[in-house]
Amino acid sequence: MNTLSYSAILSPLLPSFSQAFILPPQKHKVRMTRDLVTLHTANYSAEWINLLSPDLGITAPNRIDPPRSGAVSFSTDKKLLTFGGYAEVASDADDAPPNRFVVNGLWEFAPYQDASSAWGWTKVDQQKNSYIPGPRLATAMAFLPSSSQSVLLGGWDPQVPGTGGIILDDVSVLDVNTLQWSKPTSVERESEVLTIPGGPTSRHIAVPLQMSNQNNEVEEAILLHNHRSEDHVLLLSLSNNDKSANKKSDQVIGKWTRQPTSGDVPSSRGLHCAAQLNDSNSDTKHVVIFGGAAKDGNMSNEAFVLDINTWKWTKLSTTGDQPSPRAGACLCSLDESTVILFGGAKKSDTGLVGLNDVFALTINAKDGTGSWKCLIENTDVDESNVGGSCPPGRNAATLTKVHARSLIPDSLLMSSTSNAHQYFLLQGGWNPFRTTYNDAFILCISSE
Repeated sequence: MNTLSYSAILSPLLPSFSQAFILPPQKHKVRMTRDLVTLHTANYSAEWINLLSPDLGITAPNRIDPPRSGAVSFSTDKKLLTFGGYAEVASDADDAPPNRFVVNGLWEFAPYQDASSAWGWTKVDQQKNSYIPGPRLATAMAFLPSSSQSVLLGGWDPQVPGTGGIILDDVSVLDVNTLQWSKPTSVERESEVLTIPGGPTSRHIAVPLQMSNQNNEVEEAILLHNHRSEDHVLLLSLSNNDKSANKKSDQVIGKWTRQPTSGDVPSSRGLHCAAQLNDSNSDTKHVVIFGGAAKDGNMSNEAFVLDINTWKWTKLSTTGDQPSPRAGACLCSLDESTVILFGGAKKSDTGLVGLNDVFALTINAKDGTGSWKCLIENTDVDESNVGGSCPPGRNAATLTKVHARSLIPDSLLMSSTSNAHQYFLLQGGWNPFRTTYNDAFILCISSE
């Protein structure tokens, strides 16, 4: 089995990778020069909103119970969902460690309504499904808007403690409208269930793409990057159209393509994070990846950009407030040249330390440069203060962009100018082998 093995120093990070997938970025002004496209990016600031704070004067949202890390979350224009992860239940004995186990629950965030006191996370009843993906963490999931499908790829099922469990190679599709799961079959052999090429994988990333084909038609695909992607990435396209019968079919059909890459290819790694940047004023699209850890446990603070027109990697030469090397962080797109980074875990003399800092990285993909700015510094937080102003440091969390006006109370929104503020919901995560969180924080990013 070709799987990614980690040294003992990285082993606490095994249940620590989750990836947030976001909605298309907002537009901003572009000035054209003779030789360069100059992006006028906003000067961003960040602020946390604690939905459990008594000072807000609202009913606290329902939370996921038991708390978990290593889940995956995604949002649509109407929904916010999360799946799987590594749950934690406190032991009855004061001196006993908590009970931790892998889960396969699907949860949906119910929007706030003035007439109802029930809002927040609600567990989806999956018993009506004929198929449900098995428990897992360290997995990846990506949402395809045009088909309203979200695709779950691989992951790790620890199974019996001490056995090492199994790394998964399965592909599962969630119909976001019906919340029904299915197993796609291969376009080459429709009798075969689709699996991940190259074998099982975990601690990987998956990013939804929109690309133009040879007929200038826009097609959706999912990019998968894992520890084997040293000279290529994997692209997955899905269809419900049974072309051989020239009719619609309920069966989802999938096709993998091994896309060669060139340039400054990232070294083998896992537990990295990724986001997509779309330049709405051109056909240029990029995927950004950051950080992660190698097989020997060494962590990275490198940032790379992949041009999905040329499939060429560029390692960014960055300036500014450089984040520390880390793994299991969250990366989300802000605009067509900026991403935000939250959290992750770094090494220390006493073991792994969860982080709660927030950074903005502004990228000039044309010349391969980037500029980091720290928006919120890493700080120690009293974990017992549920109503605190800042979340404790963590990795294995998800940070997902939300349509604030459809999900959270209007009283919490910064202003009526939607383009000036963007909102991201922080879900779960843990301070490695210490505490797993089910707090409720919104990160507000404002352009000044």
